[in-house]
Amino acid sequence: MNHLSKPKAVALAVVLIILGAALAQAQEPLVINEVLADPASDWNGDGSVDYKNDEWIEVRNDGPDLIDLSTYWLRDDTGDEPHLQLFGTLEPGAVAVFYGSDAVAWQAANGYATTGFSLNNSGDLVRLLRTIPGSTELELMYVIHYEDHMAEDDRSSGWNVEFSDWELFDGLNPYTGDLPPHANGCGPTPGLPNECSAVVADQTVSFGGIKAIFR
Repeated sequence: MNHLSKPKAVALAVVLIILGAALAQAQEPLVINEVLADPASDWNGDGSVDYKNDEWIEVRNDGPDLIDLSTYWLRDDTGDEPHLQLFGTLEPGAVAVFYGSDAVAWQAANGYATTGFSLNNSGDLVRLLRTIPGSTELELMYVIHYEDHMAEDDRSSGWNVEFSDWELFDGLNPYTGDLPPHANGCGPTPGLPNECSAVVADQTVSFGGIKAIFR
């Protein structure tokens, strides 16, 4: 149970985001770029809306070299075991999106309980870990914290395109409060640059459907 008051919780969120940026700049270029913890749409494009399978975490290669993602892992603030070993490679400046369904499939294949990312809708930590070279141990490379208002239906939070501020992407579910981070009116942007568009969807379309338009 989180016993922090709201001001302390917000301060912690800012500190953890800054810590994550500092860790990444000091050691590795892979960063957590955007997170959606409370899906109300078919984000993974499998034809159904699922609270577990449609959660997603996006990472970005902010460095100059190709990254082998298989040495990286994701987990929330629950337990010590990772929820997903990443896969594939990532070009400089590119992003990769990992869905709860990816975590479920990996967990099933490796004998873990199929909990997905288990992102808490009342707030949580998201940790990016890396295998220590020559070891089976993992080291923390990046961490972000999100609060309750950042995890309402189809709201994501992430870095803006300039990588200068962490923002709330609330275009599909507008936020009218005054808690940080700044609400930008943009819809979530999995797999795309975190840019704001003046266009707001007037009908429900799965992200799989959006991807199909650009094939």
